[in-house]
Amino acid sequence: MILLDTNVVSELWLPQPNPTVMRWLDAQALQSQYLCTPVVAELRFGIERLVDGSRKQRLGHAAERLFAGYRGRILSFDIAAAEQFARISVLREPKGRRLETMDAMIASVALANRMALVTRNTQDFLDIGLELIDPFTPTTG
Repeated sequence: MILLDTNVVSELWLPQPNPTVMRWLDAQALQSQYLCTPVVAELRFGIERLVDGSRKQRLGHAAERLFAGYRGRILSFDIAAAEQFARISVLREPKGRRLETMDAMIASVALANRMALVTRNTQDFLDIGLELIDPFTPTTG
């Protein structure tokens, strides 16, 4: 099972998405792909901050279709994730490598559910015991 980070999902909505990412996602079983509520929040935030217009409307509809397609596969930030959040925050803080709150929440959901995190930002999540997959790198398999 894999948890998609915001940067992977938003790549799908670009006029010309990265072909390496698209090939990688197409090779994954849809039922193995999950989202989490912090990713939903980041996507919604990105759409809401756009100026009203056709792009905002198009992305809003794309988000609705995406969330409907992932129904039953959108994980919540629950108590197990909250415990992981505390653990990784304490782990990273003394090293001066504190995670942004939303990134820590996303990583925590992945850890609590024993999932790999699919992200372009692998450097942000090092040293917390999380399996990372970068679909932007052609060698990722």
